[in-house]
Amino acid sequence: MSRWSPLTNFDLKTSGEEEWVKEFGKYHPGGGPLAKYNISIDCMMCHEQRGLYDFKARAEKIESGDFKDANRAAMVNSSLAARTSPVQFFVYNANLLTPYPLLIVFHDDVNGAPMEASCAEKCHITDVETRAVAWGSEETFAESDAHAAKGVECTECHHTEGFIITSDHQIGRGNTSDSPDLPADHYDDTMRNCDDAACHAGISHGPFADSHMEFLACEACHIPKLPGGDLPGGKPLETFSWQNGEREDVYRDADFQPALAWYNGTFGDVLPGVDARNDTGVKLTPFNNINGTWWDAGTNPEVLANPNTSTSTGDPIPEQYVKAADSNGDGKVTVGEMQAYDANGDGKPDYPNAVLRTVELYYQVAHSIVSKDVGISSPLTCKDCHGSKSVIDWASIGYAEDPGGDSAAAKSIAVTYPRPKPVEVEKKPALQGGGKP
Repeated sequence: MSRWSPLTNFDLKTSGEEEWVKEFGKYHPGGGPLAKYNISIDCMMCHEQRGLYDFKARAEKIESGDFKDANRAAMVNSSLAARTSPVQFFVYNANLLTPYPLLIVFHDDVNGAPMEASCAEKCHITDVETRAVAWGSEETFAESDAHAAKGVECTECHHTEGFIITSDHQIGRGNTSDSPDLPADHYDDTMRNCDDAACHAGISHGPFADSHMEFLACEACHIPKLPGGDLPGGKPLETFSWQNGEREDVYRDADFQPALAWYNGTFGDVLPGVDARNDTGVKLTPFNNINGTWWDAGTNPEVLANPNTSTSTGDPIPEQYVKAADSNGDGKVTVGEMQAYDANGDGKPDYPNAVLRTVELYYQVAHSIVSKDVGISSPLTCKDCHGSKSVIDWASIGYAEDPGGDSAAAKSIAVTYPRPKPVEVEKKPALQGGGKP
C-alpha cells in the first residue's frame, strides 16, 4: 500500500489511507488492510461462477466511501438468483463450520476456481496500459495469445504448487520488473515455467537455437509484437507526464515491437528497470518501455545529479502541490514555479531543489504469446535477430555489433518434440526355466 508508483503517483502520506482505499480498494477482495474500513473479504469476487457478481456496483460503493455496503451491492443479482436456486443459496450462506466433505459436493457449481474472465475484468484489466494485453475480451485474447487459444485458464499457470487453497490465499507468481520482491511466504517464483514437465519440457528447436536458451527467455522470440490501438479495457501507454499536476498520456496507436533487455528476475524498491549484460543470471527478456515524467523534490543526491537515469524512486512531489505551484494559472508548471512554491507562505520555498524527471521505465511482458498458428505475428527466427535486418538494437544490450553475424542469419529452426514413452506390454519371457526340452 505504501509503495509509490510513477503510474499512479499516489502519495499515501499526504492523501491518507482512506483515499487509497477509495482509489484502489475495488481491486482488493477485502479483509487485510481493508478490514478496518468495514470491507470484509468477499470470496465471490473471484470465485462466483455464474457471472452474477456486480463488480462495478461494488467499485462505485467503495469510490464513494460507502465501504460497509460494497460487498452487498455486488451480490444483489446473485442473491435474487439464490432464492430460486437451493444449491447456490446453501453454498453462499453455509457456515464455515459446515462439514467440509458436505460443502465441497456443492462448492464448484457456485464458487469454484477463478476463471479467466474474473481475473481480467475485475482486476488485471488495468494491465492493458503497461503490458498491452487484450484479455478484456476472451475472443480477442484468444486471437492474440497461444495459451488462451488452447483454453488455458490463468490459474493453470498462476497456481501455488502443492496447495488447493493457501492459508493466506497467495497465488503463484513470477518476479516482474515493476513488482517488488516479497518475502518467501508470498510465493515468488511459484508459477509454472515454460519448461515444466506439464508444459513444454523436452522440446528442441535444433542445436543452434537451443544454445541460446542459457541467455534468452522463451518470451523473447514468442512475443515479437504487442498490440496497439483500442484494446478491450484501454490502450497501451507510450509516455505519460505529471508535469502539470494531472497525468497526460500518449498512447501507442499501432502494433509495436517490445524492447529486449537483460533481466535476472529480481527487483528491489526502485523504479521499473533492467540489468546489464554481465550481471549474474540475466536473460534477454521482452519489455514495454514507457517514458514517464514527474517532479522530484531533489533531496536525494543521486536523483539530483542524474534525474533521468537514476533508478531510485527519490522524493516525488505530490500532484496536488504540483498543481498549486502553477502561479500564473496557465496550466503549465515550470521549474521556476516549482522551485519557488511556498504552500504556507512563510517566505521559504518548499522545493528549492525541485527537478523534473523523465525516466525510461521497463514493464515486463509475458502474455500475447504467439505460435506459428496464433498471434499478431510469427515467432522470431534466426534471420529476424541476426544479419542486416535485425530487430535487435545490439548497442542497447551491450554489444558493439551483432555477435552472430550473417552466418547466424542463415541458420534454421526445426522444432521437435520428445518422443512418447513406448507402451510396455506384459508377456511371458521367451525362455522359461524348468522342464526338459
